[in-house]
Amino acid sequence: MQVMRAPAGLGWKWVGEGFALLRRRPLALLGLTVLFFFTLVLPSALPLVGPFAPLVLMPALSVGYMQAVRTAEDGRMPSPWTLYDALRARRGRGARPLLMLGLIYAGVTALALAVSAIGDGGTLFRMATGTIGSDDPALADGGLPFAAVLFLLVYTPVQMAMWYAPLFVAWHGRSPVQAMFYSLVGVWRNKAVFTVYLLGWFGVFVGVGVALRLLGPLLPGPVLPMLLSPLMLVMAAAIYCSFWPSYRDLVRDGPDAAPPAA
Repeated sequence: MQVMRAPAGLGWKWVGEGFALLRRRPLALLGLTVLFFFTLVLPSALPLVGPFAPLVLMPALSVGYMQAVRTAEDGRMPSPWTLYDALRARRGRGARPLLMLGLIYAGVTALALAVSAIGDGGTLFRMATGTIGSDDPALADGGLPFAAVLFLLVYTPVQMAMWYAPLFVAWHGRSPVQAMFYSLVGVWRNKAVFTVYLLGWFGVFVGVGVALRLLGPLLPGPVLPMLLSPLMLVMAAAIYCSFWPSYRDLVRDGPDAAPPAA
């Protein structure tokens, strides 16, 4: 297994492919996106572990979502149950390494938030865990931006390590730690293409924001707020769909191999 090098311009192509893949099976993929968010929100209500429970489930659900996008690209209709394929694999045994990966993810995220406490005394940590009120005077503390910068400095490598890790565990049989290491190295080797990819999505959101500001005065009062939720759902689904071509185009079992069978 190896992550190939890619030209920077491929990042913009992935942004366009996100929308193109969504158009293949729009209702199915939009429905899966809603189901994805709903499945993550449910365990967040648990006491104590609630804020980090979605992070534990994220790798397994990500594998299911990528399988659904892959199915749509092949011209077939993904089932809602595709989202849970990784949790059901081999009668649940296939979920164990993915849940372990999720535990590691939750742990390093908590560590990143703990590091951010150097800047603001823990305000950002309490915001992330929902243990701070909207009227708390700590929210006005000038250290919050510094804490956010600290968090991003620690969390960015974590996200790089998690980008391909769930698929490396589920489809390539790597251990969670190996998968995170290979993902980190692979994303770093392609930092130019991923930079273009992120800038591309930033440009799309800026363009949508400008369009909404221009259209707002031309639309009747209640129309624009009614459009925002469906629009955000479409954008979220397109972003998730665009993750698949980044794997398809870069990851190989051999120099000339196609992506592995799920």
